Amino acid sequence: MATLAGGAGTSVRLTGGQCLRITNTHGSQVVDTWCLALSDPTEYLSVEHTRRMLGRLFPRQGDDLFSNRRRPLLHIDRDTSSCRHDMLIACCDSWLYHFYNCPPGHANCHDNFVAAVAADGIVPIHVPNPVNFWMNVPVEDNDNISLRAPASKAGDYIVIRALTDVMVVMSACPMDITPVNGEDRKPRDVEYDIVGTDG
Repeated sequence: MATLAGGAGTSVRLTGGQCLRITNTHGSQVVDTWCLALSDPTEYLSVEHTRRMLGRLFPRQGDDLFSNRRRPLLHIDRDTSSCRHDMLIACCDSWLYHFYNCPPGHANCHDNFVAAVAADGIVPIHVPNPVNFWMNVPVEDNDNISLRAPASKAGDYIVIRALTDVMVVMSACPMDITPVNGEDRKPRDVEYDIVGTDG
C-alpha cells in the first residue's frame, strides 16, 4: 500500500482486469481522479460522456466510467462510502487560487495531473475534468450547487477495475479555501494499492 500526501498527485498504470483501491484514510479528503487509455492517451475518462451514458449526475458502485469515445475504461467494483462522487466541478487550478487571492504557486490538481502524466512520459493535450471521489456537491431543487465537507468516514475506500490498459491519475486535492476537504480545510494523505477484484 502506498501513501499519497495531501495536496500531491501521482499516476498508476493498470492492465485490463487489475483493480486499484483508493482509501480515504482520514475520511475527509477529496481525490480528483482521471484515466487515460494507454493505447491512445487522447482517449480519456470523460465525466461529460459518463453522465450521458449513465443518465445520472453521480456514479455508483457497479457503474462503468466512460471515455470521450463512449468506451468504458473503468468499472466501480466496490464503494464503501455510499457517497455521491462529484462529476460536475472542474479540478482546482492556478486561476482558481488567483480568484481566491492566494499567493502564486499554490498547489493545485491541474498541475498535479500535468506533472504526474509527464513523469510517466505523456504530454497532455489538455486536462480533462476529473471524477472527484468523495467530493460533496449537492444539487438543490432550484439547481444551485454548493461545496460541502465530505460525508465519508475514515477508512472508506473505492475499488475501480481497469477494463483495458490504462493510466489512472490521482490528486489528493490541495483545496484549503472551501470545505471540500473537511470543515478545517486541511488536505490530508490517502492510501492506494493494486488489489484483487474482491477489494
